[in-house]
Formats: sequence, C-alpha cells, structure tokens
Amino acid sequence: MHNRRMADKAPVLVSGYSRSGGTLVVTILDAHSEIAMSYELYPDMLRALNKAPLKIGFLGKRKILRTAGMLERSESMKQAAKRIKDRELRTFLLRCVRGGLDTVSVAQLLRRHIAEGLLFSTSRERLRFIEQCAEEKMMRQNKSRWGLKCTSRFEDYVDMWPQACFINVIRDGRDVLASQMNTGSFVRDPAQIARGWVDTHRRFRELGRSGRTSTFEIYYEKLVRDPEGEVRRMCEFLGVSFETSMLAFYQKDLTIYSNPAGHLSLDRISVPVDDSRVGRWSADVSDGDLEKFCAVAGETMVELGYMDNTDAYRS
Repeated sequence: MHNRRMADKAPVLVSGYSRSGGTLVVTILDAHSEIAMSYELYPDMLRALNKAPLKIGFLGKRKILRTAGMLERSESMKQAAKRIKDRELRTFLLRCVRGGLDTVSVAQLLRRHIAEGLLFSTSRERLRFIEQCAEEKMMRQNKSRWGLKCTSRFEDYVDMWPQACFINVIRDGRDVLASQMNTGSFVRDPAQIARGWVDTHRRFRELGRSGRTSTFEIYYEKLVRDPEGEVRRMCEFLGVSFETSMLAFYQKDLTIYSNPAGHLSLDRISVPVDDSRVGRWSADVSDGDLEKFCAVAGETMVELGYMDNTDAYRS
C-alpha cells in the first residue's frame, strides 16, 4: 500500500465491469477536496484522430489541428460533437464536459499535444492526452491529484503510470446482468455479459498479484450498506484523509452534474447511497438468462463469495 507521501501525485484509476457501481465510486472520490475525477475518458475513443483521409491529403497532425479549430469555432461541445463523424470521438468529446472541460479548453489541449510532438497513433500518446484532460480539471479545481475510470487493459495504464492506485469495484454478477439486460443499449447476451464480468475481475486480480502497482477491491454491496466504513478504507488505501462531505456528494457542485444528460447512472449519483438495488436480479432476471450467466460465471461467483458450489453447479 502507498504511504501518504508516495500517493500524493499517484493517479486514481477506477475499474469495474459496466453497471457495477464505478460511477458512484468515482463521484464519491470527486467530492474529496484533494482529488479531481474525470470519469470515462477511454483511450480507444481517440483512435479517429490518427485516421487521416488520404484522398484529400491531410496528415495526422493536420487533422488534429483542424479538430482543434472546429472546437474553437463551436458554441458548445454538443454543437461540436454534431460535426464529428466518428461515434467514439464524438462520445469522448461529450464526456470531456463531465470532467469540467469546454470546447476551448479541449482545443488548447489538442494544440499542446501537437506542440509536445505527439499524435494519437499509440496507446501511450492517447493516454498522455487523457492525462492532460484530467490534469486540467485538477488545476482548475485547485486540487492535488487526478483520476478517472479505466478499461480492463490494465497493462497499458501501468506502463504509463506505474505509480497509479487502482481500485476495482465488484458487484454481484447477477445484479450486473439484471442492469445490463434492462438498461441502455448493452448487448443483451447473458453469456457475453458473464465473460466480460469474469474477465474484468480475473485480470484485476492478476494485476494485483503481479506486484507492479497498488490495487484495492471494493464490493458494491458493502459500500451501499456501510458507506462510511468502506469509503474510509478506500481513503486509507489512497493515503488521503476521510471527509464526511464525500458521502454528501449528491449535494456538491460536481462537474458530472453540469451535463448529466444521457448518463445511465444519474439516478444513483443524485441521491444518498442506499442498498435498494442489491438483489434486483431475483425479480429482474429470467431463470433461463440466469442459467446462461452462471454456466460461464459460476466459478468466479463462488470465488468472489456470491454463491456456494451447490448454487454454481446446480444447473
């Protein structure tokens, strides 16, 4: 575990399979006086900035500068996003607003990126730009530490930030299944959801065993039933003091609330923490879908303490 001095500048990276409570954890951390969290800025969303339409002769650098110019001419990020053809890049720009950035600030960061001699052709270059976005929010809020959500490609993040503190949010896979099957535009395939859930937690535990960085697991169920106790544990891991205001995140003027439209977790981050969603699978998941999920994820469900061997292999 990091001590306080070691952790001062360490990025805080939060992982967890979709619909596991990652946004709740990030929002709680963003309410800390020292930590600025920038939510879901994922490196693969920036690949489009490395694609140059050769038929009209643009080079990668030229395209980035043209994107910066377009942002500067736009009145809002929503207006700018409408001019972007690539869906992933469009989503990335809209998510920048969740991190407190506007069109001008993102344009300036793109120009700075170019000035540093960087493009977007490698994962490291894309992560460097994300770091600049997160640091921009940190400096604007006069905080000392930044963080964001990360994907399960942990090796890329560790290579970039070996000092990072990784937090993985674990939630009962059956409740994750219920949420993904009934929310948003997730692929409604129980076996595929199970594979993703298993892979995320398997890879995180492999990261922890590697000893390459500091890792911490937090169970969603424990968090919503004992918020203060679990947040205190998380703060201890990060080397920061617990602040009671972290549990009143829904009352604070956080950047996530400046443009919450479309965020699937808005209802859960706009109210105090509660355990009303624990066990929702019993009412929201069919026996057939549950059987398909457990056929893939049963062993990991047992390992993480959500089922016993009898439950896992009943089918």
